[in-house]
Parts: sequence; C-alpha cells; structure tokens
Amino acid sequence: MKTLYLGALVLFAATLPVATIAQTAENPSIQINKDNRTISISATDHAEADPEVADLHVGFTVYGPTLQEAYKAASESSNGITKAMLDAGATRSDIQIQSQSQRVSRLTDYEIKTQKGMKFSVEQSWTVSVDPKNAALILDAAVQAGANQSGDINWRMRDRITLDGEAVRIATEHAHALAAELAKGLDVTLGKPLYATNSVTSNFIGPRPMMMNSYMKSSEANAPAPLAIEAQRVQSTATVQIIYAIE
Repeated sequence: MKTLYLGALVLFAATLPVATIAQTAENPSIQINKDNRTISISATDHAEADPEVADLHVGFTVYGPTLQEAYKAASESSNGITKAMLDAGATRSDIQIQSQSQRVSRLTDYEIKTQKGMKFSVEQSWTVSVDPKNAALILDAAVQAGANQSGDINWRMRDRITLDGEAVRIATEHAHALAAELAKGLDVTLGKPLYATNSVTSNFIGPRPMMMNSYMKSSEANAPAPLAIEAQRVQSTATVQIIYAIE
C-alpha cells in the first residue's frame, strides 16, 4: 500500500508576517516573505523485487565427555555439513567467503546434568550465500547432516542501488503529482523545483522461514521432505521532500 504524506507551504505577498523556518536535515531554511513563493511537498513510496541472494545461517552444537571427544565430533559434523551443502549445489566460495564462527566451551554443572554427563560443547556457524531457488534444498541438506542450529534466512539484492533508485523515482513522481494538484487547487502555476532531499530504508515482505533447532539426522530417522520456503521480496522505501517555486 502506498503511503503519501503531504505538506504544503504557499507564500503570498503582503498577507503574511515575515518569519523564518529553522533549518534542519529534513527541513531546509525557508524565508517567509513577499518575495518567496513556494510549495513544499513530501511523499513516501516503495519499490520491490524478487531477491537475488539468500543468506543461509547454518550452524551446529555438539557435546562430548572430554574436550578431545567433543572436538572430534565437531570436526566430523563440520566436514559432513560442508560436504552435504556442496553436494546439494552450494559452491566452496559460497561457504568460505562468508563469516564463520567457532566456540569451544566447558559446560556448567547444571548443563552437565542436563546433557547427561557431557562436559564440553563445540559450536560452529556459517553464513552461506546461495541462489534463492536453491535455498530450501541446501538448508535441508545441512540440517540432515547435523546442522541443528540453522534456519534463519536473509533475502537481499546483489546491488541495492537499482532498487533504491527506483523507489526514489516513484516517490519523486508522486511528489510532483501532488504538488501539481495542490498548485491547481490554489490557482497558481507550479514552477521548477528549488530543493530536494530523500531518505531510503530497506526491508522484506512475505513469510519468514521457521528456525530449525535440534533436528534429527537422516541416519537417526526417516528423512522428511525439505521445508517449503517461500522467498521474501526485497523492498526499498523512499521519502522525498521537494520545494517547488510557484508562479
């Protein structure tokens, strides 16, 4: 839904006292006097597109009674998950270029009780950038291989400039249309723009995937079908403010 915000300042000679509107980042300095005749318009609108990249957040936690056993289990899980993602269509650069983190920890006394005597944990996580159409298959392969702390997906464009520019263009067109209508209603002629500024924000629209925690490996149970994951559309929202001269 388009959201439009309209603000107008129409200046005529002799009928208004001399005053000054303070200048801020959102509001340029405007002198209100007989020589200054302007209309100020703000408009907000957006542009959206299908994502070009899906950033998969993949990770696991394993436990062991000793540090050596925990680390061995982690090494096996790490190599197994990486191989599963490569077999499912990810490339080595998809996995390695993105951020990785590892952590080896000794469990607290309470955790040792809940983990039935295990004393150490090892965690590893990746962010894997893949084609959105392959996101469900690659994520499922990782989970089936033991990535029991996985599931978050960020959808994005490779380059935001085009989508941001489209949002600014649409908002600018709406601002001009509003200014023209306002000038028509005031029985004045809309002149050239004297000042313009804009701000752009980015977000997503559409369903979010479920987080998959403590998922069983395919060797421990019959492997279910991959979750149905619908890519979120990427959205840029632009707000423009334009000051036009009036004649």
